[in-house]
Amino acid sequence: MNFVYPNILYFLLLLIIPIIIHLFNFRRYKKLYFSSLQFIKKVEKETNATKNLRHYLILTCRMLAFTALIFAFAQPYIPTSTQAKSYENLIPIYLDNSFSMSAKGSNGSLLNQGKTTVQQIADAYPKGQRYLLVTNALNGTEHRVITRSELQDKLEYVNLSPISRAITNPLESMKEYLNSISYDGNSHYYVISDFQKRNLTETRPAIDTAANYSFLQLTPQINRNLYIDSIWFEQPFQRVNTNNTLNIRVQNTGNEKLTNVELNLNVGGTKRQTLTDLEANNSTIVAMNYTDKSTGIKEGIIELMDENLYFDNRFHFTYKVEESINILIINDENSTPLPGMVYETDDFYDIEETSVAQLKTNLLSEADLIVLNGLSNISSGIQTQLKQLATNGIHVLIIPSPEFNMTSYNNLLSSFQLPLFGKATSQEIRIGKISSELDFFIGMFDGNVDNIRMPPLTNYISSSTYSNANFNTLIQYENGMPLLVEQAKGKNVYALYSPVDPNFNNFGKSALFSSLLLRVGEKSQGQLPLSLTIGSSNNYRIKMKGQNESALILKQKDAEFIPEITKNVGFTSISVRNSIDNQSINDGVYSILNDGKTLGKLALNYNRYESDMSYASENEITNYFKSINVSKLNTAGISALSDIQQLTLKKPNEFWRILLILALTFFLLEMLILIFWKV
Repeated sequence: MNFVYPNILYFLLLLIIPIIIHLFNFRRYKKLYFSSLQFIKKVEKETNATKNLRHYLILTCRMLAFTALIFAFAQPYIPTSTQAKSYENLIPIYLDNSFSMSAKGSNGSLLNQGKTTVQQIADAYPKGQRYLLVTNALNGTEHRVITRSELQDKLEYVNLSPISRAITNPLESMKEYLNSISYDGNSHYYVISDFQKRNLTETRPAIDTAANYSFLQLTPQINRNLYIDSIWFEQPFQRVNTNNTLNIRVQNTGNEKLTNVELNLNVGGTKRQTLTDLEANNSTIVAMNYTDKSTGIKEGIIELMDENLYFDNRFHFTYKVEESINILIINDENSTPLPGMVYETDDFYDIEETSVAQLKTNLLSEADLIVLNGLSNISSGIQTQLKQLATNGIHVLIIPSPEFNMTSYNNLLSSFQLPLFGKATSQEIRIGKISSELDFFIGMFDGNVDNIRMPPLTNYISSSTYSNANFNTLIQYENGMPLLVEQAKGKNVYALYSPVDPNFNNFGKSALFSSLLLRVGEKSQGQLPLSLTIGSSNNYRIKMKGQNESALILKQKDAEFIPEITKNVGFTSISVRNSIDNQSINDGVYSILNDGKTLGKLALNYNRYESDMSYASENEITNYFKSINVSKLNTAGISALSDIQQLTLKKPNEFWRILLILALTFFLLEMLILIFWKV
């Protein structure tokens, strides 16, 4: 037998007090006056025997009553055979506190209902019960055996978290912790969640398959959610006094079509509002238009009016409206001036021209677009630098020379996974298909244009592909060979498969050539993401001059943290993929600080994993856990949990109630003796 509160047994020492009282009471004498001595002896003989019996019975009842009362407060119990080790009666509990638990239930949010459920579980067990409570955080402070009072304190600090986990991840974590403390008794796991289907995916989780499990499902009142899934600009660039079309994808997970749903847009004080209809169980793309009146970094937020989940009703974004684009044109001795002449037609471009012989390394890293204009040979040093710069986001346009060195060009093209140059062919050929459906051509043509009528070219460069090639053909000749391609990965590198020297052909003097160069210049503004999703693997890249060893800091009002960074030549990539810190990161726009200076702005948004309100049924939950070899399942009240006492709780045999009844019985017996047994 064990005791919940063994220290109370020290009160048994107080039982000596009634014994002492009774002993002194026996020695008290009282004078009696009788006329004859024989009557005195008779009275003493009869009275002493009766009084002694009465006193002993009262003492016995009183001692038994106090003993039973002390044992009742100590709460004795007989543990099961598997509860004889340390941390006996341990109850592991997982409380899902992901964003989906913010949905409204029958009594407040699902998270608040979950907290109440945990409290009910604790109330159903003895006070000496030990617990292990974990949430989606799964940090070190959660892996600790706690008492009921500590459990109550801990529940007060459980808040919604942006971290989403498979339902078995916390169970694996708790099992690992129990193994670390050498706990080998049976456990009764409680899982309190809304049980989204997407969280029942693990096929071989390392959980305790011999333990008992109770699954308590909390169900929202409204099984529908509206959320902003993603946003993107229709145009590949943003310029002053140019119309911006912002596309917003809104998802409706409900079974009913909704009309006149309100969307609000605020970009740097410019506000727009629209009403839209959302189809049932489908996504709808809403377009909103506005114009930037100034250059610089723009902060924007889109808000959706929805009464259910709130975390996914807003979407933050940032972008930069550039004052100009830096273009570096690298010429050879016989290069044509046509590329420079095209970019000079728009003062948005700052042009720097240099010969390949006088090229300075710093010019490469400061440019947004590098144009290789008719180089006869590309050195290995330039190839290495261009590959690194293209990886960091700088755009490269390759325009070959009529007398190109095939080996050097193909080495560069293969590093970018573009088609290789063949021989220059003297043959009239027309331009064939234009892939106007690709992003590169957005806004260049009125609708899709498959081909364009131009005079034939007198010469062209043939090409060949290989197994590792990875490119998009933007324009091709009528024989199917490419005229202009872009790198499929990153889309930072473009290559023409025709020189633009007038002695080779007339392509350089065509309006199409000028339009293509201007579009490449517009695209070279860079396609930085409008935002990062907290916990995703995407990066946000910024330029950093010099070798500054100070840490980058993301700051929003009074909150700040140091993100994960990766440094390359002249660039630094920022990531918020580390899930350990993500529970404390809020969505919003953060300033990127370095040594107190603001380098830019970065928008962070919560992951939309929890937005899909698709829940598993009782049978699906049962079948899933049986499929991973969990056989001891308890699904009582899983769909409509109203009373935790419905659950079959695995508790030890308790005796405190019996002992309390015995104590009251002995006290009552003592009172009856005192009242009805008169000496």
